[in-house]
Order: sequence, then C-alpha cells, then structure tokens
Amino acid sequence: MTDMTDVKHDGEGHRSWRRLNFDELGIVLALALFVVIGACTNPYFLTFTNLAGVLQNITFLGFLCIGVGLTLMAGEIDISVGSTFGLCAVVMALLVKNGYPLAAAVAATLLVGVACGLINGAVAQAIKVPAVVVTLATLGIYRAIALALANGSPVGGLPELPVFFDWFGQGAVAQISYITILFLIVSIISEFALRWTSSGYRLLAIGSNPRAAYLVGFKVERTRILVLTFSGLMAAVSGICSVAYLDTAGPTAGTGYELSVLAATIIGGVKLTGGRGSILGVLLGLCVIGIIQNLIVLWGVSPNWTQGVAGLVLIAAMTLTWATNRKDTSRNA
Repeated sequence: MTDMTDVKHDGEGHRSWRRLNFDELGIVLALALFVVIGACTNPYFLTFTNLAGVLQNITFLGFLCIGVGLTLMAGEIDISVGSTFGLCAVVMALLVKNGYPLAAAVAATLLVGVACGLINGAVAQAIKVPAVVVTLATLGIYRAIALALANGSPVGGLPELPVFFDWFGQGAVAQISYITILFLIVSIISEFALRWTSSGYRLLAIGSNPRAAYLVGFKVERTRILVLTFSGLMAAVSGICSVAYLDTAGPTAGTGYELSVLAATIIGGVKLTGGRGSILGVLLGLCVIGIIQNLIVLWGVSPNWTQGVAGLVLIAAMTLTWATNRKDTSRNA
C-alpha cells in the first residue's frame, strides 16, 4: 500500500508541475500583452532606463512576495508583512542613527523580522487558528510599535556609511542595482529549493492536504511556523534594503503592501488555499503589477489610483483562479 501511495503522490506531483507550467505560460502571455500596450502608448516605456526603474521599484515588494508566496503554498496567509517591513526599516534606521556598528544593526534588524514571523507562526499554531487571523492582529501591533519607536515621524539624519548607502544602496551594474541583484539571487535560491528539494515537496504537500501530509509523517505545524518565520525574514531584508536606498525610514512605510503582495502572488499562479505555485510565477505576477504601476505614471494618472488598480487586478486574478479551479473540478469529475 505504501508503494501505491507513493506512486499516486508522484503522479499527482507530475500533473501539478504540468499545470504549473501552463499557469506560468498564461502569465507570460499576460505580461507580454501589457508590454505591447505600454510600447504602443508611450515611446519611453521600452527604454532600458525605464525597465530598469520598473525592476528597481518592484524589488522591495519582491522580497515580501517570496515570503508570502511560500506561506500561501503551505496553506497559510501572512498579511502583516507590510507592517513588519515598516518596523524593520525603523529599527535599522534607529540603530544606525544611534551609532551601532553596521553589521550589528543588520543582524539585529534581521532578528526582529525573524521574531515577528516566529510570533505569527507560533501563536497561530498554539491557539489553532489560521495565520490570517493572527497576522491581521499583528499587522496593527507591529505598525503601532514602529510608530512608537519613531515617535510618529520618519527617521532621518543618518550618518555617512559609504559602503551601506553609497555602494550597496545606490550602486549598480548596467543600471541594475545591487539591491535588485540580491533580490534576484534570493529568488533563484528560493525557486531551486521549492522545485528541487524534499523540503519544497513537503511544503507543497502540506499546503495541498495537511491531513494526509501529517499522516505520512510530515511536520505540518513546524513547517508552517518556519515559512511564516521566513516571511518575516524577507520583510526584514526588504526593510534593510529600503533604508540603504532611501537613506531614511518612515514608520508608515509598507502600508498597503499586503494588497499588492497578494495580487502579485495570486496572479503568479499561487493557489489561495495552498499546495500550488512557484517563485517564478510569483516574479511574473510581480512584473505585471510593476508594469501596471509604471503605466499609471507614464499615462499621467493620479498615483491615488495605484492601490485601486492593484485591488481590481487582484479581483480579476481571483476570478481567473476560481474559473480555473472550476474547470479542474469538472475535468476530475
């Protein structure tokens, strides 16, 4: 019976990868459509400078998307990432401003992000509620802590740190910033871990059917705590990078990021109920969001509409996901 179960799981895994590749193809086509629209409506759109700017603009959001994407694949939702991002940025800026060594400030900020994610996961598993409930609460708590630490004002007046602000924050190779390069490296590593390691397989299996995963010996609770902790770590990395790039930190930074992150991950083919998705798909979905935001600017539309457009895109993505799931259900029936 064990062999037959393994074969069944292997077959389902292969079908999942085929469906995943189809999802990614659909996202590529959608992305190509927006590129064509941009090229036809604004001559500046396809310039290397503009496209490099789009890539830079989605980088900070991208770190959050990696963490939230993996969390969704495991069957949980983290909507506190925007607040965690803002808190970590404030912590980093305050530590640097108060003269702490750069390495110590970075390490402490990473620990804050890890602690935020660990609290989300541990509390959710301890009281047996979905993480979305806990992160809805911590979204407000982490934001309040950030506001209290910064006294409600942006943290500026940071000392000169050429390696951190000038080299890392503003440095680039062929207009691709070092921060973006770091993001791409993290993305590649995360995609490799998800596709080609047993940990990635277990994560998707837990998201797909946590009960069955538990019965075959997978550590469901531990895995979900770990992915939420990783989400907090990614928020901290993004917060550190934002301080390096902007030379300041605002306690309200990251407000509304959770909407854009969810939109990017769902557009990228991550199933809202878990068990399906890829980092490559998430990146493609993120590019769609980034291009839409860029076109809003190029077309002279008020930036006040940015969140509204992200909301509309999210509704469209969820509708497409619902329609796809309905077709899968009908086919399996």
